[in-house]
Amino acid sequence: MVELEVDVEYCTSRNIPIIRRQVGGGTVYLDEWQQFYHIIIRDEDPLAKLNIEDFFRELLKPVVKFYRSYGLPATYKPVNDVVINGRKASGNGAAKLHNSMVLIGNVIMDFNAEEASKVLRVPDVKLRDKLARSMKEWVTSLKNELGYIPSREEVVKKLKETFESELNVDLVESYLTPEELSELNTVKQYMSSREWLYGDLLGKEYLMMRYVPGQRVVKIREGHYIAYVDYRSSKTIRLIVELEGGRLRNIVISGDFFIQPTNSLPIIEKEIIGYELKELLSSKRSLISEVFGRYVFKSSGISPEDIVNALNKVVETLNTYGVYI
Repeated sequence: MVELEVDVEYCTSRNIPIIRRQVGGGTVYLDEWQQFYHIIIRDEDPLAKLNIEDFFRELLKPVVKFYRSYGLPATYKPVNDVVINGRKASGNGAAKLHNSMVLIGNVIMDFNAEEASKVLRVPDVKLRDKLARSMKEWVTSLKNELGYIPSREEVVKKLKETFESELNVDLVESYLTPEELSELNTVKQYMSSREWLYGDLLGKEYLMMRYVPGQRVVKIREGHYIAYVDYRSSKTIRLIVELEGGRLRNIVISGDFFIQPTNSLPIIEKEIIGYELKELLSSKRSLISEVFGRYVFKSSGISPEDIVNALNKVVETLNTYGVYI
């Protein structure tokens, strides 16, 4: 849900591309002061068969070792972070793509909290400075920890060494072939398209047309409302819920959780549309568990109970606006 996450106008004015990635996780700001890595593991490898939390734990051991090679007290923090004294030093995402499990992540060499706070959507511009201060408190970097920024060559060399030693592999330097470069351009064009960027909101654009930052409930007419709710469990679940006469007319579920397959969410949404919200939260609670169990293979940060709790928060939010269903 791009408009709920990103200040599209600011990004457009600064020529900052907005990319919807295929792996799970929340919205992140990427720039040249980060070193990225990708790990691709075929399905037949035992590592690919791990649950998501164990997958992250094993695959982030090299990243922890990388930071410790600088004498920094890095540790793995479930589900998908490497932290130094409680502050994020590396954020990661994962997904099953085609016949492989893929992990992507970064080493934060330096961090521009002010710029990062400008690209993210905030309910009120007055909160932007507070967001920047908060980011400085919970995100760290090599520059912040060491007092200087190591050269990229050194960072890449150390990452290569720690991945080789921890995963017991030999990494071979290689370059993209002309065919791969051609395919890369094709993929880039598609992933810059409106169809990909807006994803599940295509055909549901009207759910965002009346959205105002900070406004949680929009009245269409008597008995017909759209609610925008964030529910925080171990991860954030974001809902856009359209209710008419107390019945679920439409719903979009997103957040910084991890779920496989990635296309299971639209199926879950479709399965619960048409029910009265009260039904989903009472006698029909088992419906969400049943649908979730039927279509979801792996997940972390989202469960049937989390979805129920998020829907309960929709009810609470409606009540604060004087709407009772």
